[in-house]
Amino acid sequence: MSGHYFKNNPALKHAYQSYTIELNGHQYRFLTDAGVFSKTYLDFGTRSLLDVLEIDDQAQTFLDLGCGYGPIGIYVKKNHPNLEVYSSDVNDRAVLLAQKNATENQVVLTTIVSDGFNHLKNTFDVITLNPPIRAGKEVIFRLYDESFEHLTIGGKLWIVIQKKQGAESTVKHLTNLFGNCMVVDKNKGYYILVSKKN
Repeated sequence: MSGHYFKNNPALKHAYQSYTIELNGHQYRFLTDAGVFSKTYLDFGTRSLLDVLEIDDQAQTFLDLGCGYGPIGIYVKKNHPNLEVYSSDVNDRAVLLAQKNATENQVVLTTIVSDGFNHLKNTFDVITLNPPIRAGKEVIFRLYDESFEHLTIGGKLWIVIQKKQGAESTVKHLTNLFGNCMVVDKNKGYYILVSKKN
């Protein structure tokens, strides 16, 4: 039985493992499992995003959309303890791991099982997304559109995407949607993008 990380497959056999990593002076330990994205180590795209992610002091709410086992939300909460952090994923197993990893890394955040925004009713000052490329362009662009709807005025959407997996079409879509899209960084084929809702 295949285990696509962007789908919910509770029947998939468990294969727990863990790793530790240092980010920005903090040590983190992450528990992972079969059926979640990048289960052996923090993927290069996420690491590249975290290296340049900036969160304004006035931001109050943060969402990691498609959180996997939780590294982005946990990192953000550790470094911005006053921020209200949400981590969501369509995958039950991923969300359970994100909650366990939050406890393991001594942060408190809200984890939600949600397909896009179907169980997320509030708005956010910052949203991060590492799009599930294999889910297809239609799904990914829907996530961009829904993110726009759920951002506060002045809120920002941060995205990490590989050039070969559609970075240029993403830039075009976000520019049409937001009226702006800045390429913050390029790192070994990964683009870090940010769009602001004006």
